[in-house]
Amino acid sequence: MDAGELEVFDAGRCTDGYQLGLAVGQRFRDTIRSRMQVDLFLQEQLLPFASTAAGKPLLAALQAANRERYPRYWDELVGMADGSGVPLLHVILVNLRKEIRPFIPKKDHERREEEDDDCSDILMVSESTAFAAHNEDANVALLGHTYVVKATSPDGASSFTAYTYAGELPTCAFGFNSNGVVRVLYVPIRSARRTRLDCH
Repeated sequence: MDAGELEVFDAGRCTDGYQLGLAVGQRFRDTIRSRMQVDLFLQEQLLPFASTAAGKPLLAALQAANRERYPRYWDELVGMADGSGVPLLHVILVNLRKEIRPFIPKKDHERREEEDDDCSDILMVSESTAFAAHNEDANVALLGHTYVVKATSPDGASSFTAYTYAGELPTCAFGFNSNGVVRVLYVPIRSARRTRLDCH
């Protein structure tokens, strides 16, 4: 594979979320482990906060709610942790970072992260083609820690393809399925200097 080329992993038909997570974790073990080691937000903020008096009950509530409401995705997180050898806590924290971030106390000297401090995307669609251009200009730990995951439902009726951040669920970034549904992140732009195009 050429430098800069994304690896595409076709997980095929997985019987459940755990099997999909396990397959992705095993295939991208080194990439997931590397991302967790260099992710400063995980290492310097999320992990320390998770062990505080304020962080423990918040994390317990988020885990319980997500395990109950989204059991397939929860099983996928567990499978990814098992397959990669990364602690489940690390996988949970990077997947729930946006839910946890507002609760982490900021010190006076720390830069306040902007809510719209995420990647930039341009999507183009015509009658004959579609493409996405994506700029990783958010978390520097994601550089070199991405891949594409393809998977098919257990019954073979549908499939999805997703650009994936190492250690995160597929479609935390963007992807599409065989039914023509496209999933992209939407981060509202609040700056008066920027505009966004609305679909009508």
